Amino acid sequence: MYRYASLPDNLAHFGAVLRRQYGFRLGPGEVTDAARALTAIDIADEQIVRDALRAVLCGTADDVAVFDRAFTSFFYPEPQGEPQNLPPMGRPTARQPERRAADRPGGQPDIFEDDGNGDEDSRDAAAVPAPPDDPDAALEDVVLSTPARYSPIEVDNVDHPATPAVDTMWLAAARRLVRRIERGLSRRWRPAPHGRRFDARRTLRASVQTGGEPLCPRWRRRERRSPRFVLIVDGSRSMGPYADTSLRIAAALASVTRRVEVFTFSTALQCVTREVRRRPGDLRPPASWNERAWGGGTSVGRCLSDFGRNFGVLLGPDTVVLVISDGLDVGAPELLHAGMQHLHRRSAGVIWLNPLIETPGYTPTARGMRVALPYVTTFTSANDLAGFTRLARTVGVRGR
Repeated sequence: MYRYASLPDNLAHFGAVLRRQYGFRLGPGEVTDAARALTAIDIADEQIVRDALRAVLCGTADDVAVFDRAFTSFFYPEPQGEPQNLPPMGRPTARQPERRAADRPGGQPDIFEDDGNGDEDSRDAAAVPAPPDDPDAALEDVVLSTPARYSPIEVDNVDHPATPAVDTMWLAAARRLVRRIERGLSRRWRPAPHGRRFDARRTLRASVQTGGEPLCPRWRRRERRSPRFVLIVDGSRSMGPYADTSLRIAAALASVTRRVEVFTFSTALQCVTREVRRRPGDLRPPASWNERAWGGGTSVGRCLSDFGRNFGVLLGPDTVVLVISDGLDVGAPELLHAGMQHLHRRSAGVIWLNPLIETPGYTPTARGMRVALPYVTTFTSANDLAGFTRLARTVGVRGR
């Protein structure tokens, strides 16, 4: 739902919000380029609109990290009653609704009313088309003639948890977790302009161009990790009391890094990365979430096996897998053993967040946890912000 009367007005206001609140370096040229980009795409597809604006309006990696949150906050604000259009920025709306003859001064008929000959012109047919060289007017004409179809999906299932917006404290904890893993250095030495190790071979080869004089020394250094996160969230009924925190962790990580993939499982596995990125402030599971992946029983082993078979390409020496589950598996232990062995062998580390750890007297005696523990790098809980912050200080991964 547009916050202002037309799409060009919304685009201008959105650019002003990005500039004032998020520090984007934008001017009239960038906003004009964004308007021209929207005339070349299907504006009825929300994801295409989001991608097009991100490509035009984002100039740095920091801009990309906060753009999705700013887009969702501006175009999909929290519902506060019935939506209403706000006045445009400094110019009237292109098309104003006509008034009836009884409402106009002197009772004069409108030019769009029946002229008495039996022909009643429609308002759309009588509208004057915008000149083709005016991108804003052309864009407004397209918006007014096309119904908005990318509004947020309403969820009627009352059993689905509603997660509030992720605040700055959760985002700060997520950034610390990412930086903690990024501090690890690769074991490989790679060519670099500056480094800690002198590269004699490349220096000698470069000296051929300077008559044998080594005027341009070459160096090597170890690269820092750029980790990928894979979150596998247990959405079974036993995890219902902890669903709010699980979705908060997923939303916080998706807001601070683009290298994250989110999955939910119950008796089946489903990738929900797109929904988490699109709606970081309202993570009520939409209708597109399979009921077998949220709110059902628990089959950890089979779902992990499905992940390894269908999404194993996401795993690698820089991938950190976070499993958020209580470990109450009712499936075959052989499947869980094979799935955990695959995750452990193909990733940098497996972090298992079990909310039951904070229960007094808890011991991991459940069959599922006994099978999974030998392959877990970090076994802890994160039931609140304090636990998530503690995870950023204690997590450990294997070196490459």
